[in-house]
Amino acid sequence: MSLRAAVIGAGHIARQHLACLRERPDVAIVGVCDLSRVVAEAAADRYQVPLWFTDAGTMLDAVRPDVVHITTPPGSHHRLAMMALEAGCHVIVEKPATTTFAELDELARRAAERGLLLVENYNYVYNQATQKVLAKIASGEFGAVTHVEVLICLDILGEGGVFVDANGRHPALALPGGAIADFVTHLASLAHAFVGPRRACRTVWAKRSASVLPVDEFRALVEAERGTAFVGFSAHSQPDAFWLRVYGEKMQAATNLFETRLTFDRVRGGAKPLRPFWNALEESRAVRFSAFSGLARKLSGGPGAYEGLWELLGRTYDSLTRKTAPPITIEDVLAVNRLVADFQSEASRFDTSGCPLRAPSFS
Repeated sequence: MSLRAAVIGAGHIARQHLACLRERPDVAIVGVCDLSRVVAEAAADRYQVPLWFTDAGTMLDAVRPDVVHITTPPGSHHRLAMMALEAGCHVIVEKPATTTFAELDELARRAAERGLLLVENYNYVYNQATQKVLAKIASGEFGAVTHVEVLICLDILGEGGVFVDANGRHPALALPGGAIADFVTHLASLAHAFVGPRRACRTVWAKRSASVLPVDEFRALVEAERGTAFVGFSAHSQPDAFWLRVYGEKMQAATNLFETRLTFDRVRGGAKPLRPFWNALEESRAVRFSAFSGLARKLSGGPGAYEGLWELLGRTYDSLTRKTAPPITIEDVLAVNRLVADFQSEASRFDTSGCPLRAPSFS
């Protein structure tokens, strides 16, 4: 029996949700909703969805889905997710799940009371490279993780960028941390995946340029249950990259999640002076493979950069069909967002209209 899915919000990221769902034989997409009639109708036509709507409540009453995907701007997530939970639907919501931790806590309690899933999109945790590292950890081959580093380098200040577009204010700019708030869930979810719930956190938010953004640099050091994490975002470091580096007792791993590159350094037998040589050979093979596989991924027409989202959605629907534990639990979502709240507590020193109240600067 197919699960009935509906999508609220038919913008860019919704297309990936719809494309993935359309590939699953155990899912029937029964409705798509957007405030714009043109956008809703176009999405329904492109993905062969039988019904489209401009009001979420009307859609929930009409099609009665089992699962609702919420891909609207963050400010609407709490209201729409609560509406879906009250209608008896499992909820898959784009990050950030809510604009405050209190809103998320309310959703989590209601989902638990009703026995429903509340899943936030942690797509980079489910990228192939990340999953390969986690598999080596689970097998014992990697050894216990001692530290993880996650750093996003992304030019969000360039001309034509969505965060500096004078003709349209990006929804993330209303959140603590401004544009960087659109990325901190990625940082927190990866840190949580490797070293567990946070115990303590120290952050630095700074403004390096005279842009309209309140801040453009972020760093945090996290003490967690199973190790430590350093995470950050830089709008100035180039080239663009999303570095994940994991340090274990037997092995180290490094990957650029914007690509498909993944390399491992390990303790090897034989003469110690030759170990760097063998590790370098393995790294060179990985880099060559990354170059060709990355090009093939872009030309394949599949999920491409959204491979992690497709994997996460697949595992979530598998768990619903088989009645097994979901890949992301409500406890995971709460733990990740407690860390996000820690990150953003210091960002409250900045005016979300774009004016720093007392901004430190890197010089």
